[in-house]
Amino acid sequence: MSQVKLFWLLQMAGWIGWMVVFGLRDAVWGQPVVFYLTLCLEAGAGFLLTCCLRLVYRKVGRVTGAWGARATAVLVASAVAALIWQPIKNYSQIEQLSEFEELYHFGASAYFVGVLSYSYAVFLGWSGLYFGLKLYLRLGEERRSRMLAEALAVDAQLKMLRYQINPHFLFNTLNAINSLLLVDEAARARLMIQRLSEFLRYSLEGEAAAKVTLEEELTSVRAYLEIESVRFEDRLTIELSIAPELASCLVPSLILQPLVENAVKHGITPSEHPGTVLVSASRAENDLILIVSDTGPGFAVDEHEASESGLGWKNTEQRLALHYGDQFILARRARQDGGAEVMIKIPISVEGAST
Repeated sequence: MSQVKLFWLLQMAGWIGWMVVFGLRDAVWGQPVVFYLTLCLEAGAGFLLTCCLRLVYRKVGRVTGAWGARATAVLVASAVAALIWQPIKNYSQIEQLSEFEELYHFGASAYFVGVLSYSYAVFLGWSGLYFGLKLYLRLGEERRSRMLAEALAVDAQLKMLRYQINPHFLFNTLNAINSLLLVDEAARARLMIQRLSEFLRYSLEGEAAAKVTLEEELTSVRAYLEIESVRFEDRLTIELSIAPELASCLVPSLILQPLVENAVKHGITPSEHPGTVLVSASRAENDLILIVSDTGPGFAVDEHEASESGLGWKNTEQRLALHYGDQFILARRARQDGGAEVMIKIPISVEGAST
């Protein structure tokens, strides 16, 4: 609803409510029916006068935004409105529809006492509600604008982080495809091209801020590792250990990608011996535990610190923070039997519900 429509709705509802309240009072006091006509007259005049106040306040607001000027306008305009409204209220008795009791029967003192004790307070109160509502609506609009700006900033940051695909991976993959073609390994080259196509489609076509099912995420991981397994031949073994009931859990898209890349880079590439990259998922109460590990040479303390300051690690940490705030754990440790292990712990959620 627009602010203009809201004003007129509240304006009419307020003065109708004013008539109802005082009409009930007169009914309890046993006043004659003609008193209800004076209420209509008073409410109608109040309605018109407060509409005039709105016009004055809007004009002052267009001229200056200073609160001092607005406060002065409220005090002066409300006083003028009260001086106009009070004589109408003083015709409080009707003997006939066309015969009102004259103002002088009440006297000047009663007139000004009424202005100061009641009418002025009514218009000051109306003005306070008017500016209070405008302030509330403005703060709400600013809050919505700020939330929209923050959402757009987060979305842009997620896109930036999501699209940081390792250029070395693309170079190595294309180089491996070229090598396979040179030795007439067309079938394996076609397989690599197919897996690369699947991986790039998943990486570039999805929404940056979206979450995907764990099954979809693992399809991308599998495509990546199958590409690498062609490069490393018998040196790379892939193991995926995922409970079937966790396949529908939601995770940020490509959240495992930098971790798997690091496992291949630090666990398989430096070693002359065969190695394994293991990706597993399990549940711990209301949390999803994702683990990426390798059986490579592991790392020393300084290498551990360096890995946690690298692009892949920071990328993952920032994306988890944007999605989950402080409700996540990202940790890395050396395996006792050799190699390294990275763990992500996030709240479990499934499409359409959360558990």
